[in-house]
Amino acid sequence: MINFLQSIDTQKLRMAYNNDIIRFYGNNALQAVSCKIYDTFLKINATIYPNPQGQFYFNFKPYVSALINTRNFDDTTEPNIQADVPSSYIYNFSNGTFTQRNITFKIEYDNDTTESVSYVLSWIAGVQQPNNYYNFRLGDLLLLSPFKKDSANSYYLKYWQGYPFDIPFYTSNSAIEIVNETNLLSAEFSVIGYGDRLIVSDGRTNVTLEDVLPLSEGFNQLRFIKNTLPGQYDKYVTLEKIPYQCGVYLKWFNAMGGYSYWLFENTYSIDRSTKHIGEIDRDNSNLEDTFARVATLGKESQDTIRVIAELINEDERGILEGILDSPKVYMFTGKPYSQNGHQNWIEVSLKTSSARLKNPRQPLTNFTFDLELPERYTQTL
Repeated sequence: MINFLQSIDTQKLRMAYNNDIIRFYGNNALQAVSCKIYDTFLKINATIYPNPQGQFYFNFKPYVSALINTRNFDDTTEPNIQADVPSSYIYNFSNGTFTQRNITFKIEYDNDTTESVSYVLSWIAGVQQPNNYYNFRLGDLLLLSPFKKDSANSYYLKYWQGYPFDIPFYTSNSAIEIVNETNLLSAEFSVIGYGDRLIVSDGRTNVTLEDVLPLSEGFNQLRFIKNTLPGQYDKYVTLEKIPYQCGVYLKWFNAMGGYSYWLFENTYSIDRSTKHIGEIDRDNSNLEDTFARVATLGKESQDTIRVIAELINEDERGILEGILDSPKVYMFTGKPYSQNGHQNWIEVSLKTSSARLKNPRQPLTNFTFDLELPERYTQTL
């Protein structure tokens, strides 16, 4: 029999970007020679060997983190929401967000006999830190966004009218109900599960989620209800609805595997840096026929945008600080108040390498970020 030093929990929703270490041994009088660990389609296929005490050690992280990232953190969702059609507001993105594998552990002994055991394990494309660890379950209802501080069922989100915005969530169910406790209105949505996005707006204001679930100006208290055992899995979202403002609108891949959004108001600055690519010698004419002794090959040019978020409270900081660790940051290049798709975003690089997350004796925080835009196209030889 194969014994695990810590029993394998098949109902645990595991984080693909954290260590996921398994230690085990064969409870057999024979000596274990090796162990093969593989899934049904051999996407995971490893052979490991025991230590002198006959115990095996295996970390799923390098395998699962590569397998789950099927889209390179890219967002290619093309929403096309339709008024009064609830199903048009839900888009599944489980591919790249969730993976489930039937894993077999097969130990071979020194007399060529084997024994094996299999478990179905599940991962989400997230990461946690030691100071905010949560034991997520496969049957949970989760918003793929940071929790409010000191909470395991409440979230804060901010939505600016006229810009694309969605609420990513995870559930193993085929339907959820959302109740706006601010105005007592509700709507039910069918979902595929294991990673869905509720499109609040694709940029338009004449067709939004409000056609099926009206929102109040300012704060809306939303309750997400999993239709199995109501109350046990409920999650609460404070959604702040903000009128249109000009500024730099960003989204980024957050630590829970969804996308977070933020509008940096119209207080940004833009700097452009250029440098010569080089030059070639062209000093091959008489002096009176020479325009220049060298020919310039051209220039490289790149813009940097500095954005500022001022007087950020604790709930807002919980969202914004995620941009520092994010592997993918996008800047909105589309037109507000119009339908936008994935081609209306460009990938930018965060140049800022450090930020003070909290000031002593100051409840509000200011964030300043430098964003490097893609290199500009220039005329070159």
